[in-house]
Amino acid sequence: MENFESKLLACDISLFEDIVSQLEDNDKRSLLACQLAVREMRPGYSYLEIGSYMGGSIQPHLMDDKCSRIVSIDKRPESQPDERGARYTYRNNSTQRMLDGLEKIAGDSVKKITTIDGDTRELLPDAVGEKVDVCFIDGEHTDTAAVSDFKFCLNAAKTDAAILFHDAPTVYNGIAECISILNKRGLKFRAYSLPAIVFVIELGDFPMHREPEIADLLTNNHESYIYSLQYNDYYRQFANKAPFRLYRNIVSKLRGANKFD
Repeated sequence: MENFESKLLACDISLFEDIVSQLEDNDKRSLLACQLAVREMRPGYSYLEIGSYMGGSIQPHLMDDKCSRIVSIDKRPESQPDERGARYTYRNNSTQRMLDGLEKIAGDSVKKITTIDGDTRELLPDAVGEKVDVCFIDGEHTDTAAVSDFKFCLNAAKTDAAILFHDAPTVYNGIAECISILNKRGLKFRAYSLPAIVFVIELGDFPMHREPEIADLLTNNHESYIYSLQYNDYYRQFANKAPFRLYRNIVSKLRGANKFD
């Protein structure tokens, strides 16, 4: 445990090395910084994750004695849609496979995990039991699913809590709608992005951003900003191919949109 504590304080991404995850190294550092902030504010915190696959992002919470409860929701599809246009396949995607892997690294601690095989669009908020302190949304990467998962988390989380998204440059329109929901409801919140592609919403009075590790990432937020733009740059490269440039130039000339007085 002492080794775990020292690694967590250093945001050492080796804490993710036992279970393969689909996280960038910077994502791992950002998530560990968030974990540091949550455990400091709420010793005995509870963690809800939507979209667990092999449990890669669960492992640092599982090893953390200050995390009392973990809820994993995953509908476990063989494949699922994605805003990038392709369907992504997940072979041997089962809850038991995830639990078996996590048990190998954490033994009896795996008992603090509650698993729910399902879709948040079909679950009642009380399915998770007592309200949680932090949620991590990393399920189906569509705007519709991101909004649905967010609404579920909004009901399942405490008034003062945090909701994190992964793959923000993919579901950015969904995240924008989530922000709109908060504004329409008049709810207090803070929102910001962390490298590489993590988006954080602090609900109510839950100032994770005061954690020095997070504050440092926010001060140097170019890492998140530039990465997010480059993440989607292939769309710009495609749109700038010769036939599309020619079409835009013709339309601009016809409309006079390329002339300024």
